[in-house]
Amino acid sequence: MDSVASGTVLLDLDGTLVDSATGITEHLSSALASVGAREHLPAALRGYIGPPFADFMPDLGLDADQVLAATAEYRRTYDPVAASLSRPYPGILALLDRLRRKGIRLAVATSKPESLARVIVTDNGLAGYFEVIGGADHAQERTGKAAVVGSVLDRLGRVDGARVMVGDRLHDVQGAAAHGLVTIGVSWGYAQPDELVNAGAISVVDSPEELGDRLLQECQPARSLSPAVGGPSVVGRT
Repeated sequence: MDSVASGTVLLDLDGTLVDSATGITEHLSSALASVGAREHLPAALRGYIGPPFADFMPDLGLDADQVLAATAEYRRTYDPVAASLSRPYPGILALLDRLRRKGIRLAVATSKPESLARVIVTDNGLAGYFEVIGGADHAQERTGKAAVVGSVLDRLGRVDGARVMVGDRLHDVQGAAAHGLVTIGVSWGYAQPDELVNAGAISVVDSPEELGDRLLQECQPARSLSPAVGGPSVVGRT
């Protein structure tokens, strides 16, 4: 039964709500080339979607100045077209509608710049479902998933019932855990096999419908999310 629910769900954006891989990787590949980095084909960059660029660009051979220049070039070319290159996964609108109708509070928590996240969410018709659309803000020294999750929780104010993060990468799990939230992973995003379970996600689901079932099951009065005895429960696999 899912007729009664009480809780707050934070959802990642890229790889969770919207499929944005093609646009991100193509513009990132071009930005890397523009600063003289060795060639990185778009398909090889898929696994880097999620964390802030400064976290992984050094692993691609860029020095500090190249990181800044490549990030600026990426923002210059990608940001104006980001919304048109990001589309909700099938079933996401129905999921959000179902959760809101059951009384679940919803928010976005993404490592993407908050101003850009707002444009993407709004232009794709999703803004009305969320109380807060939270993202990175360098002017506020808010970078990384833990900082974003903390900011979203602050803006939500008092949160009753279960508090759950939904995401597709280990950074979502780690950022949520820093604030005492558990994470349900989704298999349709950009994680490597077993990445989410190894990071500590309590389960991984294979469809928005399964995700809705899992969230409504857990967001019941007097219930709290916890892993099954013996470790995480893998509902699906990445």
